[in-house]
Amino acid sequence: MSAETLLRRVHDAVPGRLRLRAERLRGRAELAAAVAGAVLSAAPGARVDVSAVTGSVLVRRDGGLDVELVEAAIRDALEGGLPGGRPHALSASVAGGAEPWHARPSGAAVLAGGSDRHLGLDASVAEARLAEAGANVLPRAEPRSAAAIALQQLETLPVALLGVSALLALFTGGVADAVVILGVVAINAGIATFTERNAERTIAGLADYAPRPVEAVRSGVPLRLDPAGLVPGDLVVLAPGTLVPADARLVFSENLTVDEAALTGEAMPVQKDTDALLADDALLADRSNMVFRGTAVTGGRGLAVVVATGPDTEIGRLQSMLGSLTPPQTPIQRQLGEVERELVVVNGLICAAVFAIGLARGQPLVSLLRSAISLAVAAIPEGLPAVATTTLALGIREMRGRKVHVRRLDAVETLGAVEVIGLDKTGTLTGLAMSLSAIHAGGDLLARSEHGFAGEECGTPKVRRAVRDLLAAAALASEAEILRRPDGSVDVIGSATETAILDAAREFGIDIGALVAAEPMLALVPRADGRKRVSALRRAAGGARLVVKGDPVEVLARSDRILDAGSVRPIREEDRRAAMAANESMAGRALRVLGVADREGGDPKDEGGLTWLGLVGIENPIRPEVTPVLERLHRAGIRTVMITGDQSATAYAVARSLGLADQPDLRVLEAGRLAGMDPEVLGALVDGVDVFARVSPSEKLAIVRALQGRGRIVAMTGDGINDGPALKAAHVGVAMGADGTDVAREVADVVLATDDLQGIVDAVRLGRATYANIRKVLRFLVGTNASESFLMLGASVLGTREPLSPMQLLMLNLATDVFPALALGLEPPDPRAMDRPPHDPSAPILDVADFRRILRDGLVIGGSAMAGFLMDGRAGPRGSTVAFHGLVLAQLLHAFACRGDTGGVIETLGKPANQHLRAAVAGCAGLQVAVQLLPASRRVLGLAPVGPGGLLAILGIALGATLLNEVVAAASSRSARPPHPEAEPWPKLT
Repeated sequence: MSAETLLRRVHDAVPGRLRLRAERLRGRAELAAAVAGAVLSAAPGARVDVSAVTGSVLVRRDGGLDVELVEAAIRDALEGGLPGGRPHALSASVAGGAEPWHARPSGAAVLAGGSDRHLGLDASVAEARLAEAGANVLPRAEPRSAAAIALQQLETLPVALLGVSALLALFTGGVADAVVILGVVAINAGIATFTERNAERTIAGLADYAPRPVEAVRSGVPLRLDPAGLVPGDLVVLAPGTLVPADARLVFSENLTVDEAALTGEAMPVQKDTDALLADDALLADRSNMVFRGTAVTGGRGLAVVVATGPDTEIGRLQSMLGSLTPPQTPIQRQLGEVERELVVVNGLICAAVFAIGLARGQPLVSLLRSAISLAVAAIPEGLPAVATTTLALGIREMRGRKVHVRRLDAVETLGAVEVIGLDKTGTLTGLAMSLSAIHAGGDLLARSEHGFAGEECGTPKVRRAVRDLLAAAALASEAEILRRPDGSVDVIGSATETAILDAAREFGIDIGALVAAEPMLALVPRADGRKRVSALRRAAGGARLVVKGDPVEVLARSDRILDAGSVRPIREEDRRAAMAANESMAGRALRVLGVADREGGDPKDEGGLTWLGLVGIENPIRPEVTPVLERLHRAGIRTVMITGDQSATAYAVARSLGLADQPDLRVLEAGRLAGMDPEVLGALVDGVDVFARVSPSEKLAIVRALQGRGRIVAMTGDGINDGPALKAAHVGVAMGADGTDVAREVADVVLATDDLQGIVDAVRLGRATYANIRKVLRFLVGTNASESFLMLGASVLGTREPLSPMQLLMLNLATDVFPALALGLEPPDPRAMDRPPHDPSAPILDVADFRRILRDGLVIGGSAMAGFLMDGRAGPRGSTVAFHGLVLAQLLHAFACRGDTGGVIETLGKPANQHLRAAVAGCAGLQVAVQLLPASRRVLGLAPVGPGGLLAILGIALGATLLNEVVAAASSRSARPPHPEAEPWPKLT
């Protein structure tokens, strides 16, 4: 084949630019990659486009090209071929994700993947590569098996103590005792395994969500693809709201910003730059020419070629290091672990005291060891963190039933401590349905009637023309996608604001499809952080036309002319005052107001010299359920703050109509005053402000952090792309899930599936209930176990025989601990939970007053059992039997007392019934009856027959302990401080 036939020069007239064509390249992606590599070797720093579809090669290089050298390098690559389809080294490195693409030109990644920066990957190549490389899915950490969970239960201190006790029993001839002890171990391990397994399944499902289709280009056709079907070399389209489905090298970007907090921890979106070339060892957070799986596009647009999928992505490599699923400990679990360790020490000292006293009295050593070990097992409430995990998982399941989806385990407990809720306006306080309801054009302020703006209310033909010009310009300065069907109808894909403007234009008789077709888009500069306007450069009949729409203050400041009676004249000061007066009037009606202006031609980034066209006011109705929800939150001691991008007059009107603040005077702060403000000064201000207006995403984040710096537990709501940083930074991010964006749902801790703000009240109530239930479980377990310690310690001090045998202590541990504790974790929310301020998250889960009450309860129950043991001289088998059954029954009744805050049953009478607790207590009581009635179990436990007198004594122990605790609890509650102190008033601005 001749050199001319092998490679044909198409164009070389422009210095530094060379276009060639090689027929051999057609359909050979691997060969195209080889050609790209050859060009980059011959002309370092060049930008290369090679198409395996058309056979075209385009080379561009600043500073000029050695054309002959480049051609020679390409011919060598073409003649050296790579027949047989063997992958080129670059293609192989793309598939493995090992190449440092941030240090390579964008063209290298395109060609290495056998792709094309315009046409994307060939569909047939993509199918073959998917079969070879596998689906683009992340490795999932496997949950622990039931056997692994069961084995972990056997590695605890109580089980070790039980094992020692079983060995002692075996060596001293107590085979039956050893069998029973091992049976207790097996039953406890089985119950714990079942509950933890179910809890882990719930936790593992927190991150489950249906993947959203991603836009990609294959064989020149735009497609919506399942992210799992992407392969290296695919060309993906990046737009605001896109969740990046794979690691990719940018080939085009325009004002592209990406939220990479999920991967790098960087809270603010990162600006991307396609042309940046970095060092091979550049840090992940500095790779500005790359996008990574798990991040989200917050602004601008771009194209990127996939270079790594599935486990080869950066986030995939991180996940593969996690191993098996082990849920991270929440703050409550850590606190309970500390409580458990403290109780081990305290009860260890009690057991040592019992052992030492018995030894001093001459009791047998082996018997003392078995009793001490059994007491240690019975007295230590093992598995407190596991109980917390189960309770949190049950709370998550309950929330799902109310359409509140929790995506992080510790969010449940944090919800109960929330002190401030930052509320986004649009989509949270107001719905997403909008309509254009007011216009200021031609010097007249017009309100929408039932006939729209096309009727007589538009006044003279001059006014109607001004309205038409204004609506047409507002429709052209749009970020919405306008799709014109063959039949002439138009579909609009865009925000509710843009849709409202386009709907109003159509009602006025403007043919949107014809308008857009007559003035096609040339360039668009969208809204961005710190920029509250959009600029569209359109091709018009006389050349180009720039149309600007956005914040009235920003647009009016860039206008030096005004459209008046169909002609343009210089703008006067009275024109500006009239426009601002109309703006204030519209904003005072809680309308979102946008200014519109245009000019002939020019750079869309240079927006000066505009012609002012007027204002449009968009109505955004308040959700009907919002006002009662805010009242409930205020009653619960939770402060509500509006953080919005709207101007202050609009935000004030909305907040006033909602009763946003639990006080008559609303305090509004415009974000413009926050610029450059010292964080300490901002921290001093935030506690006294109810409405933050004109807020950008970075300022919203600063406000959230300032509130946190004041020690507040902050929840933040949102539904938009730009809400992502604040949602991520808040202690609890709450996304409005029905109409919200993927970005908001991805970073939020809680998603309200129905967009009903009542879900926040439900979430806070259930968060408080879950925290309260864990406290109830803890009070019950520690209190009942303390009663056993007091009973055994009292017998040692008094010098009587042991009231309970080791077998009876073990039976107590099995019969009264597990099931009532789990049932208390299912306690229904207290109806009064939302009438109290939130708990202090920094305070211990049990304070000094709680421990006093727990010790008091344990002492009363244990003392009552000791009295039953000693009465009528029955400090023998009958006395032990009475003490055993009386203690069990008293502990079961104590479970009902633990439902309240002060430890009394009377307090719980008005609460919703806990059917789970009733069933657990009934089941445990039935087990006690069966143990007493069966001769075999009586023998093992050393129980004597119980007559009428003994039965009365058992009831006397249980009822006497319960009544005495009621009396003491009632007396204590009158003299002690309230269990929940009143919230301190919020400081005011002076």
